[in-house]
Amino acid sequence: DWLPWKPIPSTVTERDLHELERRMGLRYPALYKEFLRYKHFYEFWSEQEINFFRHGIYEWKDNLLAHYFASWDPAKLIAQGYIYFADYADWGIICFDTTKQRPGDNDCPVILIDHELLYEEPLPLKTLYPSFEAMMRSLRTEQQNRVQPQE
Repeated sequence: DWLPWKPIPSTVTERDLHELERRMGLRYPALYKEFLRYKHFYEFWSEQEINFFRHGIYEWKDNLLAHYFASWDPAKLIAQGYIYFADYADWGIICFDTTKQRPGDNDCPVILIDHELLYEEPLPLKTLYPSFEAMMRSLRTEQQNRVQPQE
């Protein structure tokens, strides 16, 4: 029998998050910080095909840094104010558009970029959600409405 790994309480600190923000030169939405400080997990995939990066207890920070600075075109994404935080199915990059952050909580639009179009100018992108909060509410609704298989 296969058993999923259960999320455990997060060890992420505010100091950890400030360090990551400093290295990028960008600010996370406040709700995303809460998300990272809530639980560690290995897989968090949705039916909407939004696949968050692995957030394991020991490698979470290195994993985020690798996605920010060693995948796709980090200089281009970060320079344009995009924080890459999840994958879309097997073809998309999901980012925060920090150029449109709200004052106070820094929430901002969640955008989708086709990785095959990453080098086009201007960069073609699609707004998936007006904010991270709206995305999380949508994922929560999806979870609540999921039909459980009959035994």
